[in-house]
Amino acid sequence: MGYTHYWYRKQIIEEATFKRIKTDFQKLIPALSAAGVGLANGLGEGDPIITDQRLTFNGREAESYETFAFPQVLTLAAWEQPNDGGYYFQFCKTAERPYDLAVMAFLIVAKYHMQQGIRVESDGNVDDWAAARELCRDQLNMYGVELDFYR
Repeated sequence: MGYTHYWYRKQIIEEATFKRIKTDFQKLIPALSAAGVGLANGLGEGDPIITDQRLTFNGREAESYETFAFPQVLTLAAWEQPNDGGYYFQFCKTAERPYDLAVMAFLIVAKYHMQQGIRVESDGNVDDWAAARELCRDQLNMYGVELDFYR
């Protein structure tokens, strides 16, 4: 087990909503970099993958851990089934490495734009999310983003 963030989402996110999430997350990248968070692709190399269909990133090289992937449309294995509300379970273990700030900020952005379309949970507590909330507030003027945390 390791420090992990979890979310439940629908299989398909409306294109316009996904583009707003992508655009806002891209606005955060310079501030993340200034805070010492280097982002790379899922293997910890090169640049993060940010398209109109998918966002995939990890920390750089030795700071990488588990890939964060958030596609507009989930490709599901035969065994994957939605919960009673039609939501699919996703997660990313970050081991609290520096890119954890980017994962939390991304999930705040997704929650802001998706509202009830996503439910976020975390091994961290509300205080652990303070820096990500501050980043979103300062860079995107997002106020009142509320996340419910479950253990």
